[in-house]
Amino acid sequence: MSNIVRYNRGLHFISSLLAIIVCLIVSRGCLWADSGQEKVSAAVGQAGGNALTLDAAISEALKANPTIQAGMYDIEAAQRQVGVSKGHLYGELDAVATAQHLNDPQLLRPMSKELASGGLVSLPFAQDQLHVGAIYTYPLYVGGQIMNHVRIDEISLNQTRTLLAGTRQDVIYNVTSLFAQARALAAQAEAIQRDIDALEATRRNLELAVKIGKRPEVDLLKTVDRISEAEAARTDAIGRQQKLIAVLMSVMGRDPAQPAVLAALPDHLPQLVTGTPEMQSAASRRSSVAIAELAEDKDKKRAALARGALDPAVSLQASYLQNVDPSSWDQWYETWFVGMQVTLPVFDGGSRRSELSRIRAEAKAARERLIGARLQAASDLQSALAGWRSSQDQLQAADAQYASAHEVARIEQVRFDTGAGDIEDLLRARSREVAAESAQIAARAQIVVSAAQINHVTESEAAK
Repeated sequence: MSNIVRYNRGLHFISSLLAIIVCLIVSRGCLWADSGQEKVSAAVGQAGGNALTLDAAISEALKANPTIQAGMYDIEAAQRQVGVSKGHLYGELDAVATAQHLNDPQLLRPMSKELASGGLVSLPFAQDQLHVGAIYTYPLYVGGQIMNHVRIDEISLNQTRTLLAGTRQDVIYNVTSLFAQARALAAQAEAIQRDIDALEATRRNLELAVKIGKRPEVDLLKTVDRISEAEAARTDAIGRQQKLIAVLMSVMGRDPAQPAVLAALPDHLPQLVTGTPEMQSAASRRSSVAIAELAEDKDKKRAALARGALDPAVSLQASYLQNVDPSSWDQWYETWFVGMQVTLPVFDGGSRRSELSRIRAEAKAARERLIGARLQAASDLQSALAGWRSSQDQLQAADAQYASAHEVARIEQVRFDTGAGDIEDLLRARSREVAAESAQIAARAQIVVSAAQINHVTESEAAK
């Protein structure tokens, strides 16, 4: 009876000891996994309450991007230039004043019949003279140069506005692309961390198995080596993600050194909502094409401006002056005139005609650039659509590959835990599972980028 009691006490001691060991292993593993996950979450910026969403990033970039801000000031400057050109339509009024000290007394004002009737003695001679008044010039005919200047500046204003619209589309695409790629790298780092956690659990089990002689030590060394490789891959993913976030912050107008937490992308992937003919039409009207069209129109106006320089110029001129001797302010002499001035270009060494020929050549170049811009728009759309179809196929293949790799890894884990599997098969299966999950994450991000590229090319919401 005493032997049975001692035997039961021994079993109870052994079971209690095993329970304590298991609790220690599990608690250590949980603590290690939690610390590892916290480290990855802190490094990659796991989504939280203050996480920056994609829509918020785009909205902030459209308000604070330096290139957009510069474009707005360019528009203001172009508007002012239009005002400058239109002001020439109203002529020019100038106030004038001339103070002179002459080498000897001279006539204070031009000779006139009225002055001559009083005799030579009555003529207003003065050595110090002051002339004050106003001069007005109004262009009656200048070969249409003023209106051509106005139209050229108005076209430049439209070009600046169109360029700003295109810049906004560039910023939206850049923010979307950088955001999606950064979030993909964060998700890949998290997937690698989960793999490291599982490998650490396997390592701890192997340590115990090696101690009792159930597994060879080489299995433990292979697992440790695989953990080191996974940690290096995780560090690389985090580093690349931080580089993308720095670029993203600069596009948004923030300090690149400022840390940022990016929210996860929406689970719903974008879809094409516009047909191919509509996208082709939208691409043919995008900002780069519109700017090229405006450049062609501007060169036509510049050619008209150069032709107008060959025509005579006719202007109305009026002048009113008060002339006085500063030593005697009691006598003022008034002079004024109204007349027309005609200027006819006779000889300039052929510079005006050479200028006209140069502008005509530039107009032909602008026409070719317009054709090139239209072809480039069509080419960019086809490239974007090809990228869209490729990303769809890649996601489909990645989903299938991940499902297969995940199942193989599960089976290999069961085989290893039951002693029927080999450590190399398990490590190989886990590597394939992580690679398949990373490919799946990258494929989903690429769909978001491809949709943004289509919207960028068409400058519309063709995909959403």
